[in-house]
Amino acid sequence: MTQTKAAIHPLALPQAPDTLLREDGSPRFGVFSGIPDEISFETLGKPYAKNRLGEFLRHKKWMYFFATTDEVIVAGAIVDAGPTGTCFVMVTDRATGEVLADASRPGAAGPLVKLNDRPLDGHRAHYLFPATLMSIDGEDLELRIQATLHKLPFVPLLSDPWLDLDLRIVLDPHPGIVAVTEVAGRPPMVTATAKNAALPTRGQLTISGGGRNASYNLGDGLGGFDYTNGYLPRETHWNWAYGMGAAMDESIVGFNLVSGFSGIGDNSYENMIWIDGEPHRLDPACRFEVDLDSPMRTWRITTMDRAVDLQFKPLAVHHESLNLGALRSRFIQPSGHFTGSIRVGDRRLVLDAIPGVAEDQDVLW
Repeated sequence: MTQTKAAIHPLALPQAPDTLLREDGSPRFGVFSGIPDEISFETLGKPYAKNRLGEFLRHKKWMYFFATTDEVIVAGAIVDAGPTGTCFVMVTDRATGEVLADASRPGAAGPLVKLNDRPLDGHRAHYLFPATLMSIDGEDLELRIQATLHKLPFVPLLSDPWLDLDLRIVLDPHPGIVAVTEVAGRPPMVTATAKNAALPTRGQLTISGGGRNASYNLGDGLGGFDYTNGYLPRETHWNWAYGMGAAMDESIVGFNLVSGFSGIGDNSYENMIWIDGEPHRLDPACRFEVDLDSPMRTWRITTMDRAVDLQFKPLAVHHESLNLGALRSRFIQPSGHFTGSIRVGDRRLVLDAIPGVAEDQDVLW
């Protein structure tokens, strides 16, 4: 199957349809402004439809969240990968680079990890595990992320919470985007991702233990999310960059860049920058230069049309690795700051220490 490559210059995005599938079950490929109420593949037609086993093994969902203030960067996710799931939360001090909290809790499956098909209002996600309770709910045009994590992994009732997060991301100041992409393979697959960036945040974060008892106000910050729902190949690899803040001309920007997504390559539709709330397309041919043996070294992110030229300086690295033979993963996600420039048409936005994350993900699932 072939598809038209996304345009690499800023154009007005078409409005998202009410459903991402046509009446015959074929996907509406492309990138759209706005996010539909539901992203569902229940009526997906051939050749993309899966049997029950394929549905269980290849269907993946996750909700990733991000927030930053002058003090901290908060990042985390709930992931339902079919046979297994995971969640994580990482909090980094922007001034010192100190990791204030970093917790991964892989292993929950079945009813212990669930995400529904509604990315905005009506979204429901939860992750239950020893010493872990995380939920994400969309209501009243806000995405509310609540997480309570305990230091003692198997006796949470006997320990005070180590991390207590109540984060709210306001959803309606400007439109998100949804990208629907074909994933090459035999048979081919389809995946959809809905996201937004540089949205207002509010809420509270408390971290305790080890002599620390600190609270952080998450108001007057910026946040965003990445809701992905679709089918991925057994071997999947990608790089990702996501950041938001004030450019040197005082424009509020948020950007999303992905490279090397297995089965998609340079046909990704999701590379995007929001400028004062308006989304603009970026070149899907994006390249990451990173030393995976030393991920704290500076990363470089560029696009083939030279519109994007960023350096990413990590402050701290969240990493996970798993090797069970038939199931393995390597996940590296530093928090840090982006410096450089992004050109949109004739306009060049200069970025200096914009907070965000970069990522290298390599999984066999």
